[in-house]
Amino acid sequence: MNRKAFLFSGLVLWAALPALAEGLEPRPRLVIDEPVFESGGFRPGAAFSHEFTLRNEGGAPLLIEEVLTGCSCAAVAYDRTIAPGGRGRVRLTVEVHREWGGRDLRRTLWLTTNDPEAAQVSLVVRGRVAGGGR
Repeated sequence: MNRKAFLFSGLVLWAALPALAEGLEPRPRLVIDEPVFESGGFRPGAAFSHEFTLRNEGGAPLLIEEVLTGCSCAAVAYDRTIAPGGRGRVRLTVEVHREWGGRDLRRTLWLTTNDPEAAQVSLVVRGRVAGGGR
């Protein structure tokens, strides 16, 4: 009876080895200290830029696979790969239209990464556009 239990335990362990080994592989880990930036205000008719800092606290390279803006008034530049222990940047530039004067402005970026715990994250810039319109 003990021999059967020993053989069964060995078989279970052998079957579980691939899953256990997968958990030991180094993975990226995205950390964003400030995912929402509150602006002091925007000037109508001027461009506004903000740079988000990303950190990789994992043991494998972090890949920024895609960044979507959701608005043709926004442009984005970003580091596509962040080494383990390294820092990267996502820079958002928004053309603030004059007719937005006196309104609240919010622009969101959606990032897709290879971090299994943060496969999709968002970054937000928000604030009020100065003035009262045209």
